[in-house]
Amino acid sequence: MPAYVHINLRVIDPSKQAALAPRFQLALQEAGGRILHFGPVAQVLEGEAPQYPLAGVFEFPTLAQALEFYNSDKYAPIKAERREAQQAQMFIVETA
Repeated sequence: MPAYVHINLRVIDPSKQAALAPRFQLALQEAGGRILHFGPVAQVLEGEAPQYPLAGVFEFPTLAQALEFYNSDKYAPIKAERREAQQAQMFIVETA
């Protein structure tokens, strides 16, 4: 069953964000993931304005593959740099 990683974020260091984006995309693809969406939140339908104005959705074939990517040695340095480049909230869902 596919799994979807969802991230809401605010860029705090544009140059660091720009430098890590291509490495993130390559690591994601190598892990079997793909980007379904990445861009600004178009409109808030319920609740207050988002704390993080950008959103991304990444698809993996399985929950196990998504978790393997997130916890991998390859993603670890990208994750550390991402935390310097952006404030974010990330979660994962699995389809039934």
